[in-house]
Amino acid sequence: MPKKKKSKVKVAIFFIVYMLLFTCVTAPFYVYRGPFTCLKTLVVGTIMGTRHQYLTTAFLSTTEINKITNKNIIVEEEKEVKVTETDLIVPKANASNSKIVRYNLHPDSGRYDGYLLEIPDPTKVKVAYSKKLKVEGQKTSEMAKDHNAVAAINGGAFSDNYDSQGTFGGAGAFPGGFVISKGEIIFNDSNNNKTQSVTALTSSGTLIVGNYSVNELKKLNVTEALCFRPPVLIIKGKGQVTNQDVAKYGLQPRTAIGQTANGTILLLVMDGRENIIKSGASLKDVQDELLRRGAITASNLDGGFSSTMYYDGELVNSPHGWNGERYVATSIIVEP
Repeated sequence: MPKKKKSKVKVAIFFIVYMLLFTCVTAPFYVYRGPFTCLKTLVVGTIMGTRHQYLTTAFLSTTEINKITNKNIIVEEEKEVKVTETDLIVPKANASNSKIVRYNLHPDSGRYDGYLLEIPDPTKVKVAYSKKLKVEGQKTSEMAKDHNAVAAINGGAFSDNYDSQGTFGGAGAFPGGFVISKGEIIFNDSNNNKTQSVTALTSSGTLIVGNYSVNELKKLNVTEALCFRPPVLIIKGKGQVTNQDVAKYGLQPRTAIGQTANGTILLLVMDGRENIIKSGASLKDVQDELLRRGAITASNLDGGFSSTMYYDGELVNSPHGWNGERYVATSIIVEP
C-alpha cells in the first residue's frame, strides 16, 4: 500500500477513535446537564429501573433524580388509590372449562416482544412464593413446577439476603411488603395496619389493586396478595398512565396483570434490553395493550431482569438476567 494511502487510513482510524472517546466522555454531560429535558427524563427513568443505577447516580444527586422522576409526588398521589370495582366484574359461566389462550405481540416499533395469556377462570390464579423464603428466592419456572402450575409470571418486589456484615446470602430472599397465599399471611415486613401498594385476588377471583393494609384485605375476603410499587395501570376501564409519564418510567422489560369484565385474568410480559432497538416497553405500552384486551383493572408488577413468563412446561419469553432467569421471592401461578 502506498505511503499516502497508509497515512490516510491512519488519520481515519485516529479520527474514529477520537470521536468515540469524545462521545463517551461528553455524552453523560450532554444527557444529564444539557437542555433536553425529555431525553434526560427518559434516560434517568430507564436506567433507574435497572441494576446499573450508578450510571445516573454518578452524575445526579438523589434529590435531582427524585425530582426528574417525580418519585415523591407519585407516592403521594397513590396513597388513596383503592380499586374494588367488584360490580364491574361478572365472571362468565363454566369458566373452569375454558382453555388458556396465548398471544404473541410484536409491535411495529420493534421496541419489545410481548406475550399475553388469557386465563378464563380467575379462581385458578394464585400467589406462589420461594420454598426457601428469607434464605433465597427461586426461579419463576421452578415455583410453577413445584405447584404443578400450567402457567406463571414473576410477582412482586423483593430484596436479597445479606447478613449484618453485608455478606451476600441469597438472591430474592425477602419479599417487599407482604404476601398472602391461599388465605394465609406468609410474610409481612411491617404491621397489618400499614398500607402498601398491592395486587390481590379475592376468593371469588376478583382482582383488587391499589393501596391496602392486610387488615383491609381480610375484610374484602382476599386470599392472594403481593406488593409492588405504584402506579396502578387501569381503573374502571380507564388508563392511568399518560403520554407525559412515558419518559418518567423509562423503557424496561415489563410484567403486569389485568382483569376483564367477564373475569378473565390477563397475564402480560414484555421483553426488552436485547439491543438498542429492542429497548423495552413503557408503562403506557403495557397499559394500552391490556386496554385493547378489555382490561377493567390492571397493575404493574416487577419488571426488568425479573420479567418471566412460563407456560405449558417451558419459558415463553427471554429473561435477561446475567445468568438467564432471575431468582425472585414471589410469582403468580395458574393452577391446572
